[in-house]
Amino acid sequence: MRQFKQIGWTALALVFLGVSWLWDTFAPLVQAIIDVLPLRRLKAWAHALLERLSPYGTLLVFLIPLVLSEIIKLIAFVGFARGQIFAGILIYLFAEIVRFGLAAYVWAVCRDKLLSIDWVARLHVWLLRLNDLAQRQIAPVRAWIRQALAEAGLTGGTAGLWARIKALWRYARRG
Repeated sequence: MRQFKQIGWTALALVFLGVSWLWDTFAPLVQAIIDVLPLRRLKAWAHALLERLSPYGTLLVFLIPLVLSEIIKLIAFVGFARGQIFAGILIYLFAEIVRFGLAAYVWAVCRDKLLSIDWVARLHVWLLRLNDLAQRQIAPVRAWIRQALAEAGLTGGTAGLWARIKALWRYARRG
């Protein structure tokens, strides 16, 4: 029973860290896209609007990407219902990119204002602690992967993904 509990906590930690990775990855990507867009006046207006908003007004703006992504997901589910599985998957992934990217961008621009809300600041501290806990939880998994790749001679980062997966599979089957 204890082993199943450990596997469950490790899986939960991996999911949490995956979401954290998406957040960290898409924030700079959305920022780069926004920087490239030739909409200088629109960007200046949006930034000025975010600066003028109260902390709770900013929180509402922070929730807009969530609402927007849920609307886009409805379109994906219509695609699924019509049998357009590939299109539905692409639209769903686009919705997730929109959600994580725009929310991370708004967080980056308005972080101090959002953290001035007491419960948001407490939630932020709790999520940072949860991230540390998740990192500690998967440390043995990371060590196991490093060991498997080292034994297969794939530690330089020169091997492709398929070679690494095969090495991990062989290592797991050995014991």
